[in-house]
Amino acid sequence: MPSEARTKKLEARLREIKQKKIGWLQMQRDQRNDNLLEFFNRPKDEMGMPANPLQAELLEAWENQKYKVFTYTGANRIGKTTILTVIAFSVMFGKWLWNDKKIWFPHSKARKVRLIGQDWEKHIKAVIAPELKKWWPKRRKVKVRKNNNGVEYYWEDEATGSTLEIMSNLQDSDLHEGWNGDLIVYDEPPKREIRVANARGLIDRKGRELFAMTLLKEAWVDREIIKAVDEKGRPDPTVYSVDGDINVNIGYGITQEGVDQFIKTLTDDEISARIEGKPSYMSGLVYPKFSRKLRPRGHLVERFQIPLNWMVGIALDIHPREKQAVLFLATNEKNERYVIDEIWDHGNGEEIADELLRKVNRNFYRIADNTIIIDPLSKSTGEAQTDENSTFNRIKRRLWIHDIALQVASKDKSSGILEVKKHLMGPNNEPSLFVFDDCVRFIYEIEGYLWDEQTGKPKDKDDHQMENLYRLLLCDTHYTEPDDEGLEEENLHTDAVNSVTGY
Repeated sequence: MPSEARTKKLEARLREIKQKKIGWLQMQRDQRNDNLLEFFNRPKDEMGMPANPLQAELLEAWENQKYKVFTYTGANRIGKTTILTVIAFSVMFGKWLWNDKKIWFPHSKARKVRLIGQDWEKHIKAVIAPELKKWWPKRRKVKVRKNNNGVEYYWEDEATGSTLEIMSNLQDSDLHEGWNGDLIVYDEPPKREIRVANARGLIDRKGRELFAMTLLKEAWVDREIIKAVDEKGRPDPTVYSVDGDINVNIGYGITQEGVDQFIKTLTDDEISARIEGKPSYMSGLVYPKFSRKLRPRGHLVERFQIPLNWMVGIALDIHPREKQAVLFLATNEKNERYVIDEIWDHGNGEEIADELLRKVNRNFYRIADNTIIIDPLSKSTGEAQTDENSTFNRIKRRLWIHDIALQVASKDKSSGILEVKKHLMGPNNEPSLFVFDDCVRFIYEIEGYLWDEQTGKPKDKDDHQMENLYRLLLCDTHYTEPDDEGLEEENLHTDAVNSVTGY
């Protein structure tokens, strides 16, 4: 029947369209698999492979020219080798292939990249080389050379003349000398002498370093690179660090089922390092959630002049033979806390009190409850209670002249530590404690504050500002508006003082 013929013809046409669509999709898949770099960091609906959150953060930071050293650390399987390969090749090409956006360089020469792996057989040949072949675009011509180990150690992009040279962390450091280039990428931590030998080669071209690694060993990397400081002791503003656990990559290349199966093979210590990304030498941190990144990703903020209405708590930790520690903690209208100032210096009671008062007057700090708190031990000794010349009594008399009371702080360290942790990361995964990035003593202490395995308490070392911090937070200061009289006094004071001349 004519209607049957039309139906069969329509069905045949639909099958033909379906086959063409299948063929087109297969062609797209083949094109993608041959040129993965062009599809990286693109939406899935474009057949792309979105970067996981950590990789995306690193790529965003790479756009900022002020950063010279990058670290990508944490657990196994967070895409470390993938992201270092993506960045190494992109630097060679001078642009991100997925959006054709150029990568800035301080020169117009062909780029030179060096990749440092571990041993040639188990790591470079078995892990790095296959990843490089996987990500090199098939449409780009490349010249390669092999070394005596049979590894393609030297890659040259014919279009740009840019090169990639692979070396081993086990080679003598002298073999790493004499090179100059634009980028060094480390897959797993290098030995310190290897890093130094290679870093010298970045001077002429104002190059960059990328460390992609699981920190099981080489603790110096954490001390000297991730926690690097500038000449003033502040966190080095040229360093950008990304860190995370294995869960960030679930759905971006691994599955929860695979992770669960991997966990079964590990000890508790191995889970900490390989799943959570915390090496053994950092597992004892009291405040592992503290991040030296700038807000909103971390807890640091650049110094600004705080509003006059913010309430400032002040705590002193006094020792007869060590430097004296004073911490200034501000509370704003949202009841967020800011570590805004500190004193870390030798001095007797009058000297420390005077320096404290100078900071208060110079910055017009509004002292919370007009009271300053002090280490309980400063008054617990017989000397402090009876000797008029004790440090405690000297400070107390100095503050009374300015109508400021001195009060003994809380001893409840356990509750105080919990309070600090709550402010570092609240129930909504948002911090309410921030730190001015030039409070160098405070940052030094909080990043190295450790539990004592034998006592189960924090170690009694480099903890003076940590003592001040928990005591101030236990005061539970809540913001209140200044009374009218206080506002009038502040306005008269600020009107009478020139901010430049000081008089």
